[in-house]
Amino acid sequence: MIGMLVAAPVAAMTPARAAEPAPKKEFEYVALGDFTVNLPNSGRRMSYIVVSITLETETNQSQSFRDLQPRLKQAVLQRLMAMSERQELRPGRTDPSLLRDSLFDSLARIQEAGLRDVVITRLLHS
Repeated sequence: MIGMLVAAPVAAMTPARAAEPAPKKEFEYVALGDFTVNLPNSGRRMSYIVVSITLETETNQSQSFRDLQPRLKQAVLQRLMAMSERQELRPGRTDPSLLRDSLFDSLARIQEAGLRDVVITRLLHS
């Protein structure tokens, strides 16, 4: 049979990937959400800050962080309020790395094992 092409099955042409396990994720993200804190202001106009926090956790510990979310949120809110009272959260004066480090310290007191980082996904002043 001259000129006849025989198509090989697609599975025979590609390496067997089904036998390989999917790469295991080393970390997961656990969103704590938005936090709004009033800022001290000498004028009549209210001002506040909104901070969105997400935790980077080791995969094997992520459920522990989800289970502790109410306590973690309380710790974040308390730390933000304390920073507000010390006027560390002022527009143009808020140091994101200081904020991140401060929040990391507060959260590590509750659950240190598996906490890789605190990610600030939003920081708004009004």
